[in-house]
Amino acid sequence: MIRSLRAYFLGRALREKILLFAFVAIGLLWWLSAFGGRAGAWMREQKVTTARLSEQAQWIKNRGQIEETARQTAAKLDPAQTLNGNQLATTISQLAREAGLPNSQSGVPTTTRSGQFALHSVDYTIRGADYDSVLKFYRSLGLRSPYLAVERFRLEATPNNPAQLTLALRVSSVEIARP
Repeated sequence: MIRSLRAYFLGRALREKILLFAFVAIGLLWWLSAFGGRAGAWMREQKVTTARLSEQAQWIKNRGQIEETARQTAAKLDPAQTLNGNQLATTISQLAREAGLPNSQSGVPTTTRSGQFALHSVDYTIRGADYDSVLKFYRSLGLRSPYLAVERFRLEATPNNPAQLTLALRVSSVEIARP
């Protein structure tokens, strides 16, 4: 078969030989380019996987220390002051009313459980507020620390009235799971 291909190639005119060589070279470059892209993607994925495995190994290595720290932290918290998801939404609404922020809207609380703790989060939006009321509200949230924490805070002025503010935040609370 190779002899017949060689005979066929040698029997062609010079311009046909050059054209056949060019087609083969283009095909080979195309294949090498695709192979290089796949090899690069594989190498990047391998690096990411190695980094993730290294991070997981570090967490596993420090498991005892992490659990001990969690136990010590739980011992410092008063379980009676921790809030569940509904209490979190109610407390934030109450603090907003006390700060003079009537135009507020609360989202649905989400819960993430991990061992002896449950982390509750709720998105909260306040529209048409003045700066002093927002500051009073924020400080009242700070007084409830470490039982309440602000994860995300975004404050924007209303385009047609810069004195009116819109506050969007995510507030979290930790609850000690009772055995």
